[in-house]
Amino acid sequence: MSQHENGQGEGLPARRQAREDRDRIKAAFGTRLRVLLDLTGLSSREFAARFPAYKDSTVRKYTLGTNLPPWDFLNDLLTEVARRTDDPAAPQRRTELFTAYRDTLVRTGATTRGSDQNSLLLRLLDGEEALRRIVDELAEVRARETQLRSDLEEEARRAGPAPTPESDARQHRLEEEGLHLAQRRDALVERRSALVGDLDRCRELLGALEAADGGEGSGGGGVIPPRPDLPPALSSGVGGGSARRRVAWVAGGAVAAVLLAGGGVMAGIWYMQGDVRESRQDARGAETTGASGPVSPSSTPAPAPTSGLPSSEGPSVGESAGASASASLPPSKAPVFVPPSGRTWSLVRDVAPMDDGTAWKYETGKVRVNTKDYPTTLQAYQASGTWQLDRKYTSLVTRLGVSDTAASGDSVVFTVEVDDEVVREITMGPGQDAESMTIDLRGAFRVTLKLHNPSVGLTVADGAWIDPVLTK
Repeated sequence: MSQHENGQGEGLPARRQAREDRDRIKAAFGTRLRVLLDLTGLSSREFAARFPAYKDSTVRKYTLGTNLPPWDFLNDLLTEVARRTDDPAAPQRRTELFTAYRDTLVRTGATTRGSDQNSLLLRLLDGEEALRRIVDELAEVRARETQLRSDLEEEARRAGPAPTPESDARQHRLEEEGLHLAQRRDALVERRSALVGDLDRCRELLGALEAADGGEGSGGGGVIPPRPDLPPALSSGVGGGSARRRVAWVAGGAVAAVLLAGGGVMAGIWYMQGDVRESRQDARGAETTGASGPVSPSSTPAPAPTSGLPSSEGPSVGESAGASASASLPPSKAPVFVPPSGRTWSLVRDVAPMDDGTAWKYETGKVRVNTKDYPTTLQAYQASGTWQLDRKYTSLVTRLGVSDTAASGDSVVFTVEVDDEVVREITMGPGQDAESMTIDLRGAFRVTLKLHNPSVGLTVADGAWIDPVLTK
């Protein structure tokens, strides 16, 4: 036997032992998940029916320890346990589970720089924790900004029509602090946007790996090749505006080629993705331009609907040149919703709100509500916006929902006021389907849309008015 062959022979038992060790570690974690699933009182099939993001076979792989689940699955499982049982140890159970989860990922060979399935899961876990910290810090900054505005108003009231040098100095200090807070807030929003983009890429790549052959994690999943650079045409910036969550754009596809050789199976996955800081609305424009445009790699082809979401005519406000203003959601992304016939004017793209001095402003961009992506929204943790109608419009048509990033127990109150009178108020939480709403605006002078978050859980619950449009 040659030295090379002898070296290979000596390495086989060690590799086999390492694989068996990983399988035992994953099986032990799967046992933990089976206990939690039993606490929900649901079978794997029933759990998959309640959470359509998972298949019955996928849930069984997680509970058997064949594959390790993503962060989202653990969160949904714990949410369902909390909903069905009065468990005083729920916070401790959550901490213990996620600690064991991270330890399991690391012990099976996952690294934050790797591209195998378990490494992507580790990046997703650490990223969600970092996102929670950013959101908490952002909430603190916004709360301080609100207090600072009150302090400035109080200082102006005390100074009266003839301010003294002392009052001017105090007001100047408050304004300086406000400028510092605004810069800090913008930096946090940028960090959050970049992180959300990275988490989205992790989820898409995980989906590609599972679609290829249900990768077995470190040592069993395919290694993703380096991504090619995007052509310059894809790196154009977004024209001004308040685009929310400027995130990295993920474009491309996941193509699995299965080659049978010597009884083995090899899956190769190629993808393209770019680090373009564009708003989610603009970034998804190429995926939502209708039947003639490109199709998202994660979308399942489906027949075009007989009618879809309305689109405003004319160029979009705040969008880069070339972005389509007639985008409609593919049927696999969102349910078909038909507003009254006639031309529509989008509150996101066409009609700007009044500058009424409101402290909390809306941002625009993509939101995921109950696992469905909606690219055209007005969204915020807490906000108010008023639009001048001049008695020219007949109705407001919209949908509303709470982002999937909200923690269990969080809720958002959606309020519509017509000429300062509340005409509709709805409270929603995460996991609920987007609700449709039509408001009669005949003879109305102004309309106000408000979001209020009465409680804060582990993350800030963002509410979203989904593609709100006016009709005449």
